[in-house]
Amino acid sequence: MKSPDEIGRRRLLGSALAMAVTGTVPSCKPGTTPRRGNPRVREPVRYLRTSWSIDPFARCSYSYLGPSSLGAQARTMLAAPVGERLYFAGEATSSEAPSTAHGALESGRRAARQVIDAAEEGEHIVIIGSGFAGLGCARALFDEDYQVTVLEGRDRIGGRIWTQHIAGVPAEMGASWIHGSSGNVMTRVLKETGDPSYTFDYENVTGEDEQAMRELARYEEKLEDLEDPDEATVASVMPRNPSAALRTALTINYPLEYAAEPHQLSVTATLEGRDPKGPDLLLPQGYSRLLEHVRGDVPVRRRQVVTGIEYGTDGVSVTLRDGNTVKADRAVITVPIGVLKAATIDFEPALPALKQKAIESLGAGLLDKLWLEFPNLFWEKDADVIEWSDPKNPGLWPWWVNGYKTFGKPVLLGFNGGDHAHRLARASDDEVVDSAIRALQHMQS
Repeated sequence: MKSPDEIGRRRLLGSALAMAVTGTVPSCKPGTTPRRGNPRVREPVRYLRTSWSIDPFARCSYSYLGPSSLGAQARTMLAAPVGERLYFAGEATSSEAPSTAHGALESGRRAARQVIDAAEEGEHIVIIGSGFAGLGCARALFDEDYQVTVLEGRDRIGGRIWTQHIAGVPAEMGASWIHGSSGNVMTRVLKETGDPSYTFDYENVTGEDEQAMRELARYEEKLEDLEDPDEATVASVMPRNPSAALRTALTINYPLEYAAEPHQLSVTATLEGRDPKGPDLLLPQGYSRLLEHVRGDVPVRRRQVVTGIEYGTDGVSVTLRDGNTVKADRAVITVPIGVLKAATIDFEPALPALKQKAIESLGAGLLDKLWLEFPNLFWEKDADVIEWSDPKNPGLWPWWVNGYKTFGKPVLLGFNGGDHAHRLARASDDEVVDSAIRALQHMQS
């Protein structure tokens, strides 16, 4: 059993991925009702928000392991090729680094090796998705002189890697951190680009309820005694009626890390993957620069929405929403687990039963972000993290990253995961920003 420090806050929040932006617009609008509260908390100048669950090309932030007889084998089963014609990559297929950007990149390169082992020289390979998995796979095949066609449904590349800007600094809408930077494939990519990095200190926290965290740790010790961690949930060892402070601690350690609630997570979800080594890094020049470096000269066809894949002994035929088809020898599917679970791509013949069971066993988690730019600083400037427990709505806006510490700009990044993220997903921009500002006002009062 990993210790709470190893489990918590290591893969948090960008783990691979959380996003679907709805706008970069001024948040102060004519007719807005002035908010009461601490006058030091000013109206934001600009904001950026995500809502990954309603993004049709994501339908989630990243995967998690639900209670299932398959346990972590669900990821291995999802990664297995089908008939040497279909190959699968993406963070959900990674047993070593699930829910991370580097796990996605590793999975894409793994799929490329599988294709090379089975394919003849010069075959045509179609790759669906242009995130790290898709581009990592495409680049490896491209460099070996295979014909490569990358299809991306969006009008941009990157999938759940998306760097925007606010206050002149990179605002990661998806993956934010390089997690466990020692010996990490993404750290090697960073070194190749020559870009700077910022070592993030999760322990440099203001507002943390240490007593609640210690109480949670005592409950977590019981996870070690469960006989069937694959089918038991994290919630099974937790109190039925936790205090508000403990509920916030639970939110920080689970929905904000695994993008799912304790009752949705198997105990195995907290144990899978290799232990990260080395500090986590933020990228002051943006994650998209690393993605472009991996991509190199690989062409990507954008606005190519895949609706069907037919496969057999003669190859594959990919049907697009506009009615066109792309024929190839083999296909690599790198779409998120949320898309696979929604069955928006029709496979003919249907995927094997074990593949479908793996898809059912993996959860589509949700972790959403809100970037806020302010006219001036009103919070603790030297903290990396700001935590808060709302006594009336525990777990809402409990964890913030201080952008001033990293970028020198009055920017805050707030998170919601699990149930709170789902409740806010379809709220208006005004409603989400108002909710966040109310939280900040109470935090600063």
